Amino acid sequence: MLTGSRIAGMLLCQAGADRVAFAAHEVATIESPTTFGGTAGSARQGFGEASGAERILVAATGEAVGVDALEIDAESLTLLPTPTLLRQIAGGSLRGFVQARGALWPLMSLVEFGRFLAPSSREAA
Repeated sequence: MLTGSRIAGMLLCQAGADRVAFAAHEVATIESPTTFGGTAGSARQGFGEASGAERILVAATGEAVGVDALEIDAESLTLLPTPTLLRQIAGGSLRGFVQARGALWPLMSLVEFGRFLAPSSREAA
């Protein structure tokens, strides 16, 4: 995904008081938290909040991220670049930013953010 490129199909998600976006094509299924029995990382953790989620976004490769709420946005949005200073945060999962609904949303890689939040990754760190 190149910065300055256009992205159509986003999942705009709430994680506690914060927000995060994922490209819709990265999400294979949306599951209930009980499906994963607490083994999926919560996006809230990425913002320093207590874990919790109402929905689990699952990539085709199995990585998963829990979010509190989500909306699907089919508009084509411009990907704003990631500042150099932020490229390595959250396991390198930040892809840039999109502006939607009057706010700036961090666009994350579902696979890489899921790996970053995974309980086994946190224990190893």
